Amino acid sequence: MKLKVVQILPRLNSGGVEKGVIDLVSFLKGVDHLVISGGGRLVRELEKKRIKHYQLPVYKKSPFSLLLIPEVKKIIKKEKIDIIHARSRVPAWISFFASRGRCFFLTTAHGMYKNRFFSQVMGWGKFVICPSKVVAIHLHKNFNVPEEKIIIIPRWVETEKFEFLPYEKRRQSNIIVSVGRISPSKGYEYLLSAFKKVIRYNPYLILKIVGEADKSKLKYLNYLKTLVRRFSLDYNVQFLGYQKNVEEILKEARILVAPSVIEESFGRVVIEAFASGVPVIATKLGGFKEIVEDEKDGILVEERDPDALAKGILRLLNDHRLSKKITLKAREKIEKFYQIQNCLEKIGEVYEKTNQILRILVIKISSLGDLILALPSLKIIKENFPQSKLFLLTLSKYTSLLDGCPYLDRLIVVDSNYKKTRNILRIAKILRNYSFDYIIDLQNNLASRLIAFLSFPYNSFGFSRKLGFLLTHKTKFPKREIIDPLTSQERILKILGITFKEKKLIYWEKEPRQLSRFRLDDYHYYIGINVCASLKWKTKVWPLKNIKKLIELIYKYFPSRYKVLLVGDKDSVAVGRKIEEGLKEEIINLCGKTNLSDLIDVLKKLSVFISPDTASLHLAQALEVETIGLFGPTNPFRHTVRDKNLHLIFKELKCSFCYKSKCKTNQCMEEITPKEVFLKLKKILNID
Repeated sequence: MKLKVVQILPRLNSGGVEKGVIDLVSFLKGVDHLVISGGGRLVRELEKKRIKHYQLPVYKKSPFSLLLIPEVKKIIKKEKIDIIHARSRVPAWISFFASRGRCFFLTTAHGMYKNRFFSQVMGWGKFVICPSKVVAIHLHKNFNVPEEKIIIIPRWVETEKFEFLPYEKRRQSNIIVSVGRISPSKGYEYLLSAFKKVIRYNPYLILKIVGEADKSKLKYLNYLKTLVRRFSLDYNVQFLGYQKNVEEILKEARILVAPSVIEESFGRVVIEAFASGVPVIATKLGGFKEIVEDEKDGILVEERDPDALAKGILRLLNDHRLSKKITLKAREKIEKFYQIQNCLEKIGEVYEKTNQILRILVIKISSLGDLILALPSLKIIKENFPQSKLFLLTLSKYTSLLDGCPYLDRLIVVDSNYKKTRNILRIAKILRNYSFDYIIDLQNNLASRLIAFLSFPYNSFGFSRKLGFLLTHKTKFPKREIIDPLTSQERILKILGITFKEKKLIYWEKEPRQLSRFRLDDYHYYIGINVCASLKWKTKVWPLKNIKKLIELIYKYFPSRYKVLLVGDKDSVAVGRKIEEGLKEEIINLCGKTNLSDLIDVLKKLSVFISPDTASLHLAQALEVETIGLFGPTNPFRHTVRDKNLHLIFKELKCSFCYKSKCKTNQCMEEITPKEVFLKLKKILNID
């Protein structure tokens, strides 16, 4: 089935953008085309080609233009549009919000926009087409548009229309041409100053300036006409206004001059002159520098320099060998890089890519344990959308956990203070530039909801709680149900048609590192004990005296090849020392000595790991280590994923699973006896 693509641009009067749209809808096959614009003389061209056109005032630079969003939404729905392709800023703002959840949004950046909020929307397309490297660099550097979104496709020329005329046949012409809208950015006053110098050597030369001035530029046009009179050039200079058939004007031209004083995004008229065999002089700015190789296929001069322009014109007038050489080289360049069909085919490929490849962001910022529990969701999302680009938004301190993750294409990190308003706005600004099709919010807090909403994704998914109305797709939060984390995440994933075949924690193979600095070898078997939980959850911690007693039992009854290893975060250093000091047996105390990467390697070395409800418990289970989980204030059936390598120990008391971070007696953890854990350990290790 053909893609339906609508081009939206301010007007259809004249200019490179307008001509490009007419060419695109006329010659790009395999796509059903529509156009939305403010109207103009080129609408007749669309009518001749039977291209449907909707006329809306999408050219007005006013906040009230956003009132057109519902109208564009109706067109998208009625015409079943797949992609809306915006060519200018006001149409882009309108079509961006109209497209959310309805069709994909694409942009072409036709200018070197100033870094203002109004212009940022041009970087929000799922892909951003740039006509030149200079525009691409500008968008990446000044608007932070990711490189992978930027596609450089130059403007093109219809060689059948712009027929090549050898220089020998045009060298008798006295006509110099400059083509472009009448605007101070085009530098026409410098061209007139240069031309005044040139006609001293050839008073019969004619300068034809092709282009119209809109109402805001009439003052500039009058200024140019005043210069013509002041320089006594009334006979030699002609302002032709808008001309439909530029190719006819180029046929009789001797030289084309492009005297712009700003960085042009491309320079369509230059390649049209190249195709026609007209020698070109252009300023060393923007897209001109990419098209023209100085002295090889054209002449480049400094901007705002009438003397340099005059010198270049006189040189081409007098050096026929040079003029002939550069026109032949220029035509070769056209046939190699700027043929219309080649360029249009590339745009067609962008449309296909836009429709096929999804950018998906999963938000799982904290905590570490919850991130580990979310890894199976990353895997299954990638499996269900194999062509997608999968991103994860998380805390910067967790990057080492995700090193080498085969399911992720990109990690976007934030700091722990991400919940502050200014940081939410900053993060959302960064994410908008990635143009996510789907944002899946597994964090489910107020900050993540706002980040997802302000990132303006095509669609967003999550639970209906905590500003859930900001999501485009939501499901009811299982508040009273006791379900495991993967079943909870699956409720959200089901909206995308995803279900788990197997609910199991996962981690991927990594190259093992040398652990000799931790005194670990291949001779001993290691039993790991996590002595801490987070500072916030002191009620989760198994009492120090119980840990000591368990260690004594292990060393008394286990073979000598078994050693106990303590782990814990930097806040557990004192606890580790107390345990170590009160024991006769030698243990390996790594409390506060391991970073996240170290912890992964240490856990993989263990025969069994004993831990309260904390991140390292989930990590050990994901690494397929036999794991004993000690639970008190939190419900293990809500916070773990059951598997054969997970062995739970908890007490069913009246106050069980109270979710209190402070408790006077901590009875639920006190009643988990060292003997009970020891017997479980013996059974796992099959020790009599």
